[in-house]
Amino acid sequence: MKVGFIGLGSMGLPMAQRILTQGHDLSLFARRPSSLEPFANEEVTIVATPAEMDPDIEVVGICVFDAEGVEEVIFGSTGLIHGLAPGTVILVHSTVSPSQIRAIATKAADHGLRVLDAPVSGGGQRALAGELTIMIGGDATALGDADEVLAALSNHVVHLGGVGAGSQAKLINNTLFSAQIALTDDAMRAGASLGVDPEGLGAILMTSSSACVASGARLRAGSYAEMAASQHFVALLKDVSLMDEALGDAPGCELVAVAERCVTGMKGD
Repeated sequence: MKVGFIGLGSMGLPMAQRILTQGHDLSLFARRPSSLEPFANEEVTIVATPAEMDPDIEVVGICVFDAEGVEEVIFGSTGLIHGLAPGTVILVHSTVSPSQIRAIATKAADHGLRVLDAPVSGGGQRALAGELTIMIGGDATALGDADEVLAALSNHVVHLGGVGAGSQAKLINNTLFSAQIALTDDAMRAGASLGVDPEGLGAILMTSSSACVASGARLRAGSYAEMAASQHFVALLKDVSLMDEALGDAPGCELVAVAERCVTGMKGD
């Protein structure tokens, strides 16, 4: 397929590389020229603005940081709406709020573009291997039209409902991840208060029945301070805040409260 991709950060870069290795005709846009360096010797098309994407492109993936960035690359003065043909499918891989992605999809539809809510989970290595989890919200026909690109990226594509459902699932996942980090920190502090050897306790928690991806991240980091220095901190802070906004007073807010202890600890509050 003819595919466009925008956003070559820690997640977007391996996703774009995977699409290319699976034989698709790839066009790229990045704000920073340095982001394009990994493709210097590859057969890809580099465009100066999103508007310069080939009108024959069938699917465009967007993996920028937030909703503001998504809106800029779609609707800005040099955005995708100025070049793509009606019917083009836009996969929004960015983690945004359900209300934000619904508004984006509605506005894009006014320009004949079909938006699928398509946040991802799995990390860079799984992206390169085509083993991401992709959470889809949106029209089933558009999903079918983007199937070849999604299959290149993922062996686990889950259609959850209308636009916004994918973002809801991603925010729940990331909030649970943050809460698990907070509970792991609680467990280490409990161990310290009881005089349990912290190194030994960490080794046990990494391999026993309580072990999970989040607890492993916290235990390998050693402290909230170390985690705050990683690239994940800003994303977790954003995602927990978005989940809090989406839930309001609905059941499940206790999960957010625990998760907020994680991001508060990372901020050093």
